[in-house]
Amino acid sequence: MITEIQLKQVLRNRRFLIFTIIFPTSWYWMMIKITNMPQKSPFQLILLILALLIGILGNSIVTFSKRIASNRRFYFLQARISHYSIWKYLISQLITQLILNMIITIILVLLACLFHTINFNQVTWISLGLVNLFGIYLSVIGFTFGISFDRSLIDAGSTPLMFLLAIFIVPWNVFIPTNSMIKLMTNIQKLFPSYYAYQIVQQNDQLIKNFGIFLLSSVITLLPFLIIVAFKLHYRNTDNI
Repeated sequence: MITEIQLKQVLRNRRFLIFTIIFPTSWYWMMIKITNMPQKSPFQLILLILALLIGILGNSIVTFSKRIASNRRFYFLQARISHYSIWKYLISQLITQLILNMIITIILVLLACLFHTINFNQVTWISLGLVNLFGIYLSVIGFTFGISFDRSLIDAGSTPLMFLLAIFIVPWNVFIPTNSMIKLMTNIQKLFPSYYAYQIVQQNDQLIKNFGIFLLSSVITLLPFLIIVAFKLHYRNTDNI
């Protein structure tokens, strides 16, 4: 019931349609025309994944955190007076986010099929799956910001935060000649799951190893955000005793 209500609410939201559907599809179409790469070039998959990340980042960090900030008082009240805890609320919201991210994925994949720029092989399926797993990771971060800050503050900070997260997705040493600064930034990137998601796509022979590190990194780096959620819940409950 909660998931269905949230889906209807989001799909009626113009921000969601503009920033997570129209903008990434328009960007993808424009990049296909500008680059003019061969239809089955591996670079075409990179363009598709980047377009997906634009949509999923917008959905998870911008739209989602604002939606949580708008409804957080109601759900904190529900957590105190009913059996529907904030953790159940988080899970139901993550299910909603997964469905929304899958909608974004399906739309962009259909567009790629229309332009004949996608090749359905193992690397493609792994990449699409990892992007949606990463979307869950980002949604937990968005949820934490939503219950921690007012909507006006999120309005001001969510877009810069989205771009900050975006620069950590692809290892810097892939595009920029290695120097001490690039080595430092790459070492920082190794703390986050997006680095290992990229390695999974690039190194099929180490799939299990990189996927295990991807999951471990996701859990470790999400712990601070889950602790913040627990602290906020405890603070709200003790504040009203």
